[in-house]
Amino acid sequence: MPLFGGFNIGRWFGFPIRIDYSWFVLIALIVWVFSTVEFPRQLPGYDGEAYLLMGVAAALFFFLSLLLHELAHSVVARSRGVHVQGITLFIFGGVAQTTTEAERPVDEFLLTVVGPLASFTLAGIFWSLGALADELGILAPAGQVSRYLGWLNFVLAVFNLVPGFPLDGGRIFRAAVWQATGDLRRATRWATSGGRAFGYVLIAAGAFLIMRGPLISGLWLAFIGWFLASAAASSYRQFVLMRAISDVPVTRVARQTSAVPAEMSARDLADLYVSGVPPALPVVRDGRLVGVVALDDVADVPPERRAGTTAAELMSDVADTPVVTPDTTLDQVIGRLQSSESERVIVAGEGRLRGILTMQEIGDWVGRANKLGLDQLRPSPGGVGSEPEAEGG
Repeated sequence: MPLFGGFNIGRWFGFPIRIDYSWFVLIALIVWVFSTVEFPRQLPGYDGEAYLLMGVAAALFFFLSLLLHELAHSVVARSRGVHVQGITLFIFGGVAQTTTEAERPVDEFLLTVVGPLASFTLAGIFWSLGALADELGILAPAGQVSRYLGWLNFVLAVFNLVPGFPLDGGRIFRAAVWQATGDLRRATRWATSGGRAFGYVLIAAGAFLIMRGPLISGLWLAFIGWFLASAAASSYRQFVLMRAISDVPVTRVARQTSAVPAEMSARDLADLYVSGVPPALPVVRDGRLVGVVALDDVADVPPERRAGTTAAELMSDVADTPVVTPDTTLDQVIGRLQSSESERVIVAGEGRLRGILTMQEIGDWVGRANKLGLDQLRPSPGGVGSEPEAEGG
């Protein structure tokens, strides 16, 4: 759930870990509140540098706690057959980004409940370390930091158990309704409605604090409420969309595509793109598919250099583009694109190239279908767009 872009910091247990730039706002806020308000109030008598060190330590360990919470989700999700694209830490905490849904209510329950359980476990560990420091009578600042981290993890677990999607409690509630009714759509609608309601409650509470004080706490609470309400609404829209396109084969959207030779100049490619061909074209050499050249690749070449630049110089290697079969559905294509760094997929089957499809083309097609009604997303028995027959060598 990236907000402002970010960067990867490595992998844990095989999962890519990404830091969204907005996360630095959260860390700065935590350090500031801890070092200037909370720790001086709870443990008076130390200098500013000591409180700053305590604040930084608490922020870093809280960051680790959030990461472990999401790792718990991710590990269990993987064990239940749900593909996890990675973990992103951002201003509102963290999220394990999945590209597929749980197949059964029990899988949804297990991969969700493990997150709050991890936070409760961390709360117990930090509280125990704080009590041990007090018992030994040493390192009072470390004991205070540890106890506060225990309290934070406890609050994190309880907050996440609120039965409103996309919080963990909302997902657990969805699993329960799904199990009871057998209707995942109804379960998702109820859970996301709970998420929106809880978000509105937080917004109202934040507005009350803004009027009565403290201002910062009120603004932060209202901001969290707005995010939860928005996330719940968008989650339901995304769920409905993904369900609607789960029966639509990729061949219904992929446009007829002819391959271009590797020696074709960028000038000739530009002429092709101006004529309205798809935004990505397959490149062949000696009858063999070797790459994909996109409109953006050609656009990056200055006009005066296009005559001397070939498709082979601009293309991305075919090995870098996922390949799907004609019976692959659109939701599966979106999952493949989200789990890779490619912007497009190659559609091929029975030794033939059927087309190249980008996320933008999927979005444009879904937008047109939505204007005509969601029923238009259902596969047609034949007709225009049902089976592109383009060959690419």
